[in-house]
Amino acid sequence: MFDGDGEPCLLVIKTGNATNTTIGRANGVFSVVREYFPNDLTVNQTSMEWGIINYDSKSEVFSEPGDSGSIIVDIRGRIGGMLTGGGGKVKGSDMTYATPFWWLLERIKEHFPNVDVVVG
Repeated sequence: MFDGDGEPCLLVIKTGNATNTTIGRANGVFSVVREYFPNDLTVNQTSMEWGIINYDSKSEVFSEPGDSGSIIVDIRGRIGGMLTGGGGKVKGSDMTYATPFWWLLERIKEHFPNVDVVVG
């Protein structure tokens, strides 16, 4: 796929409460985020985040506050992740973070082993 600037990319789509339907470009790099207890530096919480930027250099932002929890899909409708946060637009681009769905599903199945995802 190619974005509005003719650059190859993975196009993704989301519908959020704040920005409605927007198209973005997902990268193939995942960031591991760890939070530590302040006194003993043991890991308190770990999350996996996926970076998404706006569609092209002329587009508005992919997400804004209020879009958290939106599901992000590829152009075939396959779930890629859940929007968890972002950073503001800076010189034509913005950064949105999503937790990859495969990472979420593994953790959901730890508590609900018989869960099944039905798309319909």
